[in-house]
Amino acid sequence: MSDFLRNLRSSHQKESSNKRKNLDGHYYSHQDRRKIKDRRPYNSNHMEGLVKNLTSSLPGIVDNINSIAIQMKELNEMNEILAQAMIGQHEAITTFFNNLNKVFDDTAKMAKDNGGVPKATTSYARGTHYTKDEILTIIKNMRTQGSTFSIIASYLKEKGIPTFSGRGEWHAQTIHRLCR
Repeated sequence: MSDFLRNLRSSHQKESSNKRKNLDGHYYSHQDRRKIKDRRPYNSNHMEGLVKNLTSSLPGIVDNINSIAIQMKELNEMNEILAQAMIGQHEAITTFFNNLNKVFDDTAKMAKDNGGVPKATTSYARGTHYTKDEILTIIKNMRTQGSTFSIIASYLKEKGIPTFSGRGEWHAQTIHRLCR
């Protein structure tokens, strides 16, 4: 490091005492630049070999470019098919969730209309038809298990099992009358 500093100081002193060399706008001095006669001479044999190699390689290059163009076209077609499939998938998902929202809205509306609890219907179309015997069997089974009349009434309300008339709600007194 000290040699470096010493050279730096000595070169700094020389610059201040000497004038700068005039390089005529070039980075290298005139002596350091190559002369035109020092450059490589034109070699016609070398150029003829290059032209011959290029001429013989050209059909292979053209075939490769055509092959790449065909593969790019196939890739583009595959991407188009993939994009259409993804659009169809998104549309199917959208349809599914729209239908699911309709079901939830219908259930909420039905619950609101029935006082907050969705009720089962006596309709055969919905598959929730309860016969009188089935309801009486449920009541008798719960009663033998030790359930109170109010617990049985609450259970029937929660399950949405309709009364025999299909109009009111289950009450403990109604269950008591049926058990007599």
